[in-house]
Amino acid sequence: MGNIFYIVRHGQTNWNIQGKTQGHGNSDLTESGESQAKQLAESLVDHNIDYVFTSDLGRAVQTAEIVGNRLGLKVEKTNGLREMGFGVWEGLLIKEIQKDYAEIYNTWRNEPHLVNIPGGETLHIIKERVDKFIEGINEKYDNKRIVLITHSITLRVMLLSFLNSGMENVYRIKQDNTALNIVEFKDYGPVVEKMNDTSHLRNHTNISNSALE
Repeated sequence: MGNIFYIVRHGQTNWNIQGKTQGHGNSDLTESGESQAKQLAESLVDHNIDYVFTSDLGRAVQTAEIVGNRLGLKVEKTNGLREMGFGVWEGLLIKEIQKDYAEIYNTWRNEPHLVNIPGGETLHIIKERVDKFIEGINEKYDNKRIVLITHSITLRVMLLSFLNSGMENVYRIKQDNTALNIVEFKDYGPVVEKMNDTSHLRNHTNISNSALE
């Protein structure tokens, strides 16, 4: 038996509500985002979690600390779980991106695996980063239950990689704030057991006003 990963997107942020693009830039959790993280933590109490790893970006760290505190576990920060860097798009609204970067935005929406945002990262860079991170964790640990707190695009890329699917399919996976994904590594590879599960959230509403949706 291999490791079981509980992979989660961070809680709702102020920029999520405003529809601003956040990659390496950061926005704090809203009150609702903190509540989402607390509800997520409660749902994980009976899963005998061994470790909690998080992206080193603030919104993910906030989410992870709420989870770690509830589970009585130390949170380990890593840049291996960082969100895609969006370069000049950071902090911009969709309408601003559409106006000033129309051609690049069109590629992002239709051929995301080919996009090259000025000052940003590509989906293939993200894939290399998360593949290396997961490989390292699996080499270090065995038969452990591990929580990973990360971000929307990074999480989708990770799931596509587990499924041996191309990065052009990044929009075919949905990830809400604090959505839970469970992936178990077996002898023959990763098995996705649960995806975008928000059943732990009360009064859940999805926000779809960003350039990433």
